[in-house]
Amino acid sequence: MGSDLLPFSDLWPLIARELERLPEEKLRLADADRRILRRPAHSAWDLPRADNSAMDGFAVRSADTEGQSPVVLKVLAGDAYAGSSHSMTVAIGSALPIATGGLLPAGADAIVPKENATLDGADLVVMTPARWGDHIRRRGEELGAGDVVYQPGQRIDPLARAALMTAGVTDVVVNRLPVIRVVTSGNEVVEAGAPSRPGQVVDSNGPFLSASAADLVGVATPPPLIVPDDFDELTDALGSALDEADVLVLSGGVSVGDRDLIKPVLEEQLGVRRMVWRVAQKPGKPLYVGRRGATWVIGLPGNPAAVVAMWTVVVRPLILGLMGASEPQPVRLSVRLDHPVKPNRTRTHLRWSRSSWKDGELWAQALERSGSHMLSDLARADLLLIIPPGNETLPAGTRLDAVRMDRQA
Repeated sequence: MGSDLLPFSDLWPLIARELERLPEEKLRLADADRRILRRPAHSAWDLPRADNSAMDGFAVRSADTEGQSPVVLKVLAGDAYAGSSHSMTVAIGSALPIATGGLLPAGADAIVPKENATLDGADLVVMTPARWGDHIRRRGEELGAGDVVYQPGQRIDPLARAALMTAGVTDVVVNRLPVIRVVTSGNEVVEAGAPSRPGQVVDSNGPFLSASAADLVGVATPPPLIVPDDFDELTDALGSALDEADVLVLSGGVSVGDRDLIKPVLEEQLGVRRMVWRVAQKPGKPLYVGRRGATWVIGLPGNPAAVVAMWTVVVRPLILGLMGASEPQPVRLSVRLDHPVKPNRTRTHLRWSRSSWKDGELWAQALERSGSHMLSDLARADLLLIIPPGNETLPAGTRLDAVRMDRQA
């Protein structure tokens, strides 16, 4: 392996050492979709807020159901259904109709489910004795007032928002959203729908990065900018983007060709400090990572498959880290190869794969169209298989790491 290539395993730790969360702000919970908590969110009340029924049935005194079955109780007029404002007491020898979520009436200490009793006019015939506490949800058994519902670093997705709303949380402290700008460079790049000729390519990288960033942070990002391979034009465009952005994501122009001008423009004209350039990975070897002040610059190769792979393992985790995620990297899964795979000799191969379950284990099929310029197999892929460098073909059944290629943020 060339000494100028950073090992793939060192890439994220190097970035993480300099990663700092963006400033905090307080928001209404309703406006905090996809944000990441900066401070703990505490329950405003006990959950449940009062003793209530876990079943549809009848609130009873358990002692009244003891003895030889069946037992006959007198059904009280009224009910204790959820939302009922009636305040009733279950006297000795009586039962009160109740529904799931209904507040436990005074005097009652158990619920007889409907299926364990029958109605005979105004009488309730209890077939199975009830024990004290049967089918009752106790006040505070899930959370007490002031308990932590969610910890800092956790993301507010629809499930988290539902849990916070249930606990009476109305305001949350989160990290500010990053400002993200996307630039695609190259004389050959044209916008989708524009006239094109052989030798030109439609810009899929810019729209993919902009849309993925918008899905991730929950707000629209400006349309991607296409800039030709011109030193002055790149200097002006990237300078303006750097002044605005927390994260500047570039596609194209970061390799070693005569028209790969991104690196000299960033470093010689715009004062960007290089952290990473050239990683022992396939695709994405000419990855560039740098900073100017607090602004991050991620330069990606122009090949679209490399852009997708680097979004998954670098760009998305970086954005989540700035937003305050406690674990920004994608979760690694342990998978088995379902057929032999030949690794790259010197570089970690990030390869599109499709997962399946066999005999209680997750298996991965490495897809054939895996060139860095190929996107057609992505419709079938759900994993990015991490194949370490080596000289020997890996046999079927070999266990490797993989990360999930999420289709949504």
